[in-house]
This record gives sequence, structure tokens and C-alpha cells, in this order.
Amino acid sequence: MLAKAELVDDLAPSAFAGMDRELAPFVFLARAQALGIPGALVTLSAIDGGAPKALGTHMAVLADGRHLGHVSGGCVEPAIAAEFAPLIGGTDQTFRFGRGSRFIDIRFPCGGGVDLMLHAQPGAALLAEAIARFERREAFAIAFDPARSTAAISDSPAPTGWHDGVFLRRYQPRTRLLLVGRGPEFEVMARVSAAAEFDLRLATPDESSAQALAALNVPIEILTTPAQPFELPIDPWTATVLLFHEHEWENAILARAAVAQGFYVGALGSVKTHGLRRARLAAMGLSPQAIDRIHGPIGLIDRARDPGMLALSVLAQISATRAQLDRA
Repeated sequence: MLAKAELVDDLAPSAFAGMDRELAPFVFLARAQALGIPGALVTLSAIDGGAPKALGTHMAVLADGRHLGHVSGGCVEPAIAAEFAPLIGGTDQTFRFGRGSRFIDIRFPCGGGVDLMLHAQPGAALLAEAIARFERREAFAIAFDPARSTAAISDSPAPTGWHDGVFLRRYQPRTRLLLVGRGPEFEVMARVSAAAEFDLRLATPDESSAQALAALNVPIEILTTPAQPFELPIDPWTATVLLFHEHEWENAILARAAVAQGFYVGALGSVKTHGLRRARLAAMGLSPQAIDRIHGPIGLIDRARDPGMLALSVLAQISATRAQLDRA
């Protein structure tokens, strides 16, 4: 069991660096409960005009005034925490901030207004189940009923928003990026992906690249042969990108990734290179439908050869594809 001092340290903002931003408020509240510190979950439940955060964005507030997460651009969270902290342990309530609010000293620079719904007593079972579902990378929802001051896990596929007096908040796993390759393109894309808060997994035959990226603190698999079997942690929210100039490394991995559940598969190379790749995979027995799933050339920017530009180009394409998936 962790000592009390260690648990207190676990509430520091630095303890949540790199954590999924949707998961972090739940972990923050669960850790606080373990210390006997009550807290509340704040949800952005309506938007009037402009707002810097999306509908359903969360912020966690503790009774001692500490808080985690953002419902604005970071300019008013301390004031919001100060208003909500005394209400923790009571009934659920909703307050308007910004445009049309009685809190005339709390204003958003964009001039808009938001409703913030306070779930004043999030139960330990709710927090534990939500955390477990995030960790299992499952899609789920929480149904907030402010009239009854309740919140419950739901498997409803309905979108985030109000449904018959209940605010349903949908959660989707964040994008996982399985990046396989070597060289400067691989290393730069790994660093940019980590900065962009992808759920990053790396595999490379180059130990020097692995050492250079060790500070990212993400799983790195060392490959020894092109046909080496290794786990491809691919689910429906996974993008797989191969960055090799020696294309013999691609065949076995692409053949598996192209028939897996991931929403995006891509590999480095020109139009000519991709044509040859398609022919190789067809000769291996991969179906035309599977081959057509592989992006090549990759990225939104034509002929992006600089490693930094290539990383931005490919990650933008992945993000656009993921956004289409979420809207479907």
C-alpha cells in the first residue's frame, strides 16, 4: 500500500503528465478519495456562442480547492474551482459562466458562455469502472441525471449531449499510433506523436533509435529480422505507420496490419514505391480490399521529405481520418 505522503504526491499536476486527458480527472478524484479528500466532477454541459473546449469536457475539483483539467483555455479554472469546492458533497447543480452569468467577475475572452454541471458526489464504484474502461480501451458513456444527483456507466451509443433530462457523455479511446521503422523520419515522428499525446507504441530494428527515444517512456520493441513475430496492439482506434527505406521490413507487418481492426494503415514511399509494394503484397496472397486500405504515399502534404514536415503531414492525415471515424 502506498504511504500517505506518496498518495499526496500523486495529486500533483506532474503526476498526470502524458495521461489521457479524458482519463485524468477520474484518476485524480479516485486518488483523492483514497486520501479521504472528497471531490466533484464538473462537466461542460452547454455552450452559448464560442467556447474553447468541447461539449462534455471535464474538470475535477477537490474540497480543498485543488483541481485538474480545463473547461476553458486555462484562464478561469481557479475561480470556477473556488465556486464549486464548497458545494462538494451536496446535490448536483448547474451554473452558467461567461455570457449571461451572475458571476460577473468570471468572463471568457471569446465572449461566450457555458453551463457547468457539478456532479457533487462521484462514487468510488463509478470512478473505478470508468478508469477500468479507459484502461481496456473500450467505448462507453456516463449518464448524468442532475435532478437525481446520480451518474451511471452506460453502453448507449447516443452522442454526447442532453437526452430527456439526462446528460450523456460518450468516451472513445484516444488514438493509438503503432509506429514501426528506423532513421530520422521514425525518430522525429515518434517525438511529435508523443508531444501530440497519441497513445504511442514503437518498434524498430535500430537499437540506436530505441536508445534515442527511451526518454519518451513508451513501449519500444526491438526487431531482429523482417519476419520476426511481435504483438501488433491494434484495435479500432489504432493507426499503423511504417517508416522504412529497406522495404523488405514491410511485408510481414503490412500483411497483418492491413487485415486488422485499425482505422489507418500507411507506409513511407513514393507513388512508384507504393505500386511495387502493392504487387508484393498481392503476390503474398493479400486481398485487393486489404491492399487498398494501405495509404501510400502517406500524409496530406505532397512529397514531404523533411522529417518534421512529414511527421506533421502524416499525423494530420491520421487525425482527419480519426475525426471522420468518430463522426460516423
